[in-house]
Amino acid sequence: MKRVIAAGAIAAGGLLTLGLGVANADEVQVEGSYSTLEACQVDGPQVEIAQGNDNYTHWDCRQGDDGLWYVWLSN
Repeated sequence: MKRVIAAGAIAAGGLLTLGLGVANADEVQVEGSYSTLEACQVDGPQVEIAQGNDNYTHWDCRQGDDGLWYVWLSN
């Protein structure tokens, strides 16, 4: 009986963790690139996208593999 309860608790915890992972996966990279982090940070707060702009409340500058900086929007 203890094994059944423990297995149920682990399964429920796994489902809760899965829901959290999906909730944080909503990100979009905005078109355009910047040669410096400073330039990216200047434009970051003003960046808007054509569809679903209101769904994204945070922005972040990330450096790509090519050395350029890109604005990412997230919720």
